[in-house]
Amino acid sequence: MSATFTTPKFMNSLARIAMENRVSNKDVRAKKQAKARRVKDIQRQRKIATQMDKELTKLEKIADKEADKQAKIQAKEDAKEAKIHAKEAKIHAKVLAKEEAKQAKVLAKEEAKQAKVLAKEEAKQAKVEAKEDAKQAKMEAKALVKEEAKQAKMEANALVKEEAKQAKMEAKALVKEEAKQAKMEAKETKAQEKALAKEANAQEKKTKKAIKVVECNDRQDIIQTLCEKLGHTSLNTHVSVEVTA
Repeated sequence: MSATFTTPKFMNSLARIAMENRVSNKDVRAKKQAKARRVKDIQRQRKIATQMDKELTKLEKIADKEADKQAKIQAKEDAKEAKIHAKEAKIHAKVLAKEEAKQAKVLAKEEAKQAKVLAKEEAKQAKVEAKEDAKQAKMEAKALVKEEAKQAKMEANALVKEEAKQAKMEAKALVKEEAKQAKMEAKETKAQEKALAKEANAQEKKTKKAIKVVECNDRQDIIQTLCEKLGHTSLNTHVSVEVTA
């Protein structure tokens, strides 16, 4: 029985990659030589840089010394110049202050003069305005008094008119009330007179009746007396008397 061996796919892939990245001996030597040249170049550049750094450090120290020297000289010169400028500025400020004080004095004097003139003018104007205001106030007061007098007169007339109207109404009401009262009194008097007349008639009737009764009694007494004289007693004799009212 025979066995069959097959190459795996990843091995084929690795073989292709190896073929693609295969480098010849010539290329390897060329790369080594190029690398050696780069190393020598880097070493040479480092050496030059170190030397230049030393030179630069030396030059910087010299420059710093020179700069310090120049700075001191400049500072000294600047201080001297500043001192001169300060002195000049002081003199100039003193002169300027003196001139400004002089100018301020002149200006203050002028302003005082102007203020005095203005105050005088304002006082004059105020006096004129006060006079005008007083005149106006007087006119307004006069007009107000006139108006108040007119109003008071109108109110007084209206009051008098109202009082007269009220008095007229009150008098009319009083007359009406008095007439009503008189009418009621007359009616009451008439009723009283009627009652008195009725009472008088009744009294008169009573009086007439009493008179008839008396007259009847008198007749009975006379008859009784006659009967006694004739020998008849009053007990056995009955006399009937009819009284007609």
